[in-house]
Amino acid sequence: MRILFFITFFVAKLFCLDLNFTNFSSDFIQSVSSKNSKINYSGHFVLTQNKAFWSYEKPTRKEIYINKNQITIVEHDLEQVIFSTLDTIPNLNEIFKSAKKIRPNELEAKYQNINYKILLENDEVKSIGYKDEFENYVLITLLKQSKNTKLDENIFIPKFPKNYDLVR
Repeated sequence: MRILFFITFFVAKLFCLDLNFTNFSSDFIQSVSSKNSKINYSGHFVLTQNKAFWSYEKPTRKEIYINKNQITIVEHDLEQVIFSTLDTIPNLNEIFKSAKKIRPNELEAKYQNINYKILLENDEVKSIGYKDEFENYVLITLLKQSKNTKLDENIFIPKFPKNYDLVR
């Protein structure tokens, strides 16, 4: 889960390396590969400067709402809602200071002993790849990106059935 938070903030800051946006959204495919298996997740996310909404559609439905350091995770398969806080947010300035261009459309950054490979296409982030702390290779590919679109702020308000268990 720590990596998901990192990617949320990483994409928000790295998109076109331009921090002057009111919102950013994209479809995504997240592939997690281990030595013996591979699983693909897909969905959509919307980011502002201090809020995020991730909607996972496959293989299972899940929503993640982030408002500053507050996080709400709606797990539909488990019929539960998890409320928590983000204790630490990665130091993105340090990540970008260490990012090196290794090929015309490829950057590499190292943060907390994790190497991140960032591929660009037409000055936009195409994908972010890294090995997580469990030795899984994670590749997040961004599709249909848009920036500064009209946005309904209600998208950042957690929605879930009243019968779901609440975990605090």
